[in-house]
Amino acid sequence: MAVYIRLDDAVRARLRGDATGCTSSGRDHDASACLSGLVQAFLETGAGAAEEGGPGPAPKEFDSDEDDGPGRAAAAAASMRALLDPPAEEDVFRIRLAAAVAAAMEAETALQAHGAAFRRAVVRRLRGSGYDAGVCRSRWEASGGITAGTYEYVDVVAPPSASADARKRARYIVDADFRAGLEVARATPEYAAVVAEVPASAVVAREESVGRAVRVASDAARRSLRAHGLHVPPWRKTRYMLAKWLGPYKRSTATSPAAAAAGGMPMPGGAGMDVKCRSVGFFAPPATAPAARIK
Repeated sequence: MAVYIRLDDAVRARLRGDATGCTSSGRDHDASACLSGLVQAFLETGAGAAEEGGPGPAPKEFDSDEDDGPGRAAAAAASMRALLDPPAEEDVFRIRLAAAVAAAMEAETALQAHGAAFRRAVVRRLRGSGYDAGVCRSRWEASGGITAGTYEYVDVVAPPSASADARKRARYIVDADFRAGLEVARATPEYAAVVAEVPASAVVAREESVGRAVRVASDAARRSLRAHGLHVPPWRKTRYMLAKWLGPYKRSTATSPAAAAAGGMPMPGGAGMDVKCRSVGFFAPPATAPAARIK
């Protein structure tokens, strides 16, 4: 039987970004972060809920431990395919972006073993092709049974003309390590079938689709682990997985070869750099004047 844990008001306020203050220095471990607008929706409507914590009921088709078997696994696999690799006619922009991502990754194959540098090189090529691409570094604190962590991926913000709602530009998650992030020990054939539906080279999908896919994968992973009498590790819990791609993040658009080769976040004022953030509970450091030199 599933057990749900409702977040208290303090935690929910922190996730909503009710506290004030936000600064952006462009460094990897800066105290500022950006909050994806979908996080609150996932946590408050139950799209991010799961048996290890999170308010709201689970979707009907994934709400209990009953009806295990090939039929359920097939439904989960079909959901993953529809969410992460939908038909071309459903999202023409995504198909074009996926082709551009594939070309950029192929051109930067030599850097693929160097994760940070590889992501920045891919972003540089995507921006050179006219896409609003950036490297996003998410960070979250330990709370509600999940451990603290950080994660880095690429995102692309679609132009208004490519979004159904012109007032909100669609955001796409681009991650070559998405499938690896779903692996579990001693996976059952049913779970392996679900993971097999994740594009092997890279996931290119809208952030809302990524959130739903994470929910499906987390449910299937839980069943796979329990089939062998194993507990769900903290890094495979639903809210932990959601935090990786939909949690507080800092975005950078480093385009210089030097910055990409170094694998570091650019400094403020650097060419091709911007940082977008929303308040998530950190206070901006006080401005201080430079110390005067005394001879």
